[in-house]
Amino acid sequence: MLYYKAWLETRSRFVTCLATLSIFCAVFVGHAQTLLRPEWTADYNRLLFVAQQYIVIVWVLAVVLLGMGGIVREKSSGASLLTLSLPVSRARLLMSRVGLGVVQASVLAIVPWTTIFLISSHARMPISISQVGFYLLLLIGGGLAYFAMAILVSSLVEGEYTAPAVAFGLVLVTAIVFDAWLRPFSLWRLISGDDSIDRHTYLLSHFPWRGTLASLCAAVLMLLASVRVIQAREF
Repeated sequence: MLYYKAWLETRSRFVTCLATLSIFCAVFVGHAQTLLRPEWTADYNRLLFVAQQYIVIVWVLAVVLLGMGGIVREKSSGASLLTLSLPVSRARLLMSRVGLGVVQASVLAIVPWTTIFLISSHARMPISISQVGFYLLLLIGGGLAYFAMAILVSSLVEGEYTAPAVAFGLVLVTAIVFDAWLRPFSLWRLISGDDSIDRHTYLLSHFPWRGTLASLCAAVLMLLASVRVIQAREF
């Protein structure tokens, strides 16, 4: 029931974002393939790298949107009293949203790259399943920190538009600050594959385990903080 409730709250955002990502990947890669020859392996690998850059932008925006909502948002409409009357803890209410959100975020990464793989296979262009898996692990493993950040912001900030504005602002500010002064620790560069790419072959050459694990740990800490905030908050 809790997962169904979370699905009803996020389904329109999820379906819209999934359609946007899938259509973009199909059009972008399909059109680019008409400009390449099958023997241009390095150029095609570069195309996949560029596709990842665009996927990251839309994917991060999507997972931030999926992280919005919950009890704090319902408070403004008066629906939070009904939700809190359910015979479940606040922590379980929040974790049901998180569980569904993680699944949705994973689907938003898998489906676009599956679309790219199928289009490439149909066009007989060279594409490695291992490279696709590499991009997916970077996106999901490292990028869930953005989803956790959105959950934390939605637990702290009220308002239909205020919380998304704060969350998107944090994404933009952190991307600029880390890229300018703390580039080795930039999460955006991590999930886009910029730190793992071979500039000659445009193949992902090594997986950044430390950065990915650090991102996952940060995501867990933000989710735990969100639970504490929701449990202590007055409604």
